[in-house]
Amino acid sequence: MQITFKTICFSDVEKLPPLVLQFVEVSFGYTHDYLIYKNIDFGVDLDLRFPLVGPNGSGKSTLLKLMTGELQPTEGMVWRHNHLKISQYHQHLAEKLDLEFHALIYMMNEFSGNEEEKMRVVIGRFGLTGEAQVMPVKNLSDGQRSHVIFAWLAYMQPNMLLLDEPTNHLNIDTINSLADALNEWVGGLVPVSHNFRLINQVAHEIWVCEKQCIIKWNGDIMDFKKHLKAKVGLDD
Repeated sequence: MQITFKTICFSDVEKLPPLVLQFVEVSFGYTHDYLIYKNIDFGVDLDLRFPLVGPNGSGKSTLLKLMTGELQPTEGMVWRHNHLKISQYHQHLAEKLDLEFHALIYMMNEFSGNEEEKMRVVIGRFGLTGEAQVMPVKNLSDGQRSHVIFAWLAYMQPNMLLLDEPTNHLNIDTINSLADALNEWVGGLVPVSHNFRLINQVAHEIWVCEKQCIIKWNGDIMDFKKHLKAKVGLDD
């Protein structure tokens, strides 16, 4: 089921001076004899929008987990600004929802002290309106559940968003609306997505995860798409 956001609006956040996140000679592997990354160094500020692209299994989602601290480097250090607040979107977050609760109760429990009408507006910005807001989560589609999570993440007011495949269940109009909202927002953004439409609209530069390294791509996402086609012998 595809869901269209009627309105998307991310709240203003605290602007932090650079750098807000830094990798220093970071290596990581799930086993000691197989490293996904080896001696990577880079720094990030909140003005930078860099989608991560690369082959499946190249470590894109792993890099996001290293950024948040969910994973720790095998070697090296990941430094974060004391006031940096990161929120990460991924499909498995929907599993945290209580299937017997409805979206409105969930949001009011998560953010206690807010009036019901305010939470209705917050959820409505992410495509869940009317009766769907008071329908048990078990009766919502996977797409609707993911949008409850999106509303939850946005209301936490992070100053950096990590988005792992955020366009699932979104139609073209919604992807455009999401891109517009992200472009108006002043926080940092690191998307991982196979949807080149979104990346083309929000990216400042492209970072390629491949061969244990992070490489800045010399071009935009459409150039990278042409590069991928050329590698497998396809023409536009």
